[in-house]
Amino acid sequence: MAETIAVFAPSVWVTVTIEQDALGEDDVHLHAGGQGIWIARMLRQLGQQPVVCAPVGGESGRAFCGLTTDWGIELQAVDTSAASPVEVADRRDRDERQTLARSRPPVLTRHEVDELYNRTLETALAAGTCVVTGQFPDARSLPTDFYGRLAADLARYEVAVVGDFHDVELAEFLDHGPLRLLKVSDGDLAGDGLLEQGDRSEEGALAVTRDLQRRGVEAVVLSRSDRPVVARFGDAVYRVSGPELEKVDSQGSGDSMTAVFAAGVASGLDVEPMLARAWAAGAANITRRGSGGASPGLIDELLTRVDVQRLEETS
Repeated sequence: MAETIAVFAPSVWVTVTIEQDALGEDDVHLHAGGQGIWIARMLRQLGQQPVVCAPVGGESGRAFCGLTTDWGIELQAVDTSAASPVEVADRRDRDERQTLARSRPPVLTRHEVDELYNRTLETALAAGTCVVTGQFPDARSLPTDFYGRLAADLARYEVAVVGDFHDVELAEFLDHGPLRLLKVSDGDLAGDGLLEQGDRSEEGALAVTRDLQRRGVEAVVLSRSDRPVVARFGDAVYRVSGPELEKVDSQGSGDSMTAVFAAGVASGLDVEPMLARAWAAGAANITRRGSGGASPGLIDELLTRVDVQRLEETS
């Protein structure tokens, strides 16, 4: 049964990517981009009904709305006076993605912030499950206290929140409310100073998930690039590993995992099957260009090759 899932996506943009076709000619692609959109796209692939709340504006915003509709994603767009950002990238060199231009995200006005908050809260309360994503770290559109207010209100009405964010947004959220599940990478936590730079040990990973749990995260899933995922659900600790596939584009792999966790939380999926499916979705995503578009059939095939181990943790 399809579940309606709210997705808060404060940072979205239009991507213009230049590639090379089979004849060696330039091949230009336009897509809706952003963490929340990639999560929503994967949710659609999984048969769910995401509703994305995002600020959009200008010519690029109109293009963004049309591109989002093409993916069958319902968009609760908040009109902004400034245009949505655009990123232009060159991928004609298949081994490297070069950013040619990127416009700066707008800072939302007070009225736009209020409208985005109300639209997000309304959608999340109706859905019962909400995915919360972060902002551009170097150009935030929203005040950080937006996350604290949202945490408090979602907790008050027992909305299950799946988070894929970090840094000051995560700190603000946890100061005001709990998270049902947090999916985060070791690179992000190292950048935030929560994990020692260069520490790629499983012991360090387990320690930081324990600290996050003490701060109000019920379940923590820590992705570790080419190393096994470490996850902590209540008192249970897991190590997740799986098949290696040839990488075409790693962008959006973690977002595909988050989509599986959101679908799993909404439908009440058991922990170990949810971890296995999340790993399979992340692995399937890297085999193609375009985030969040992994084939459900490939995910199902990879499931049989994923190893989920429950660990015995020592004090």
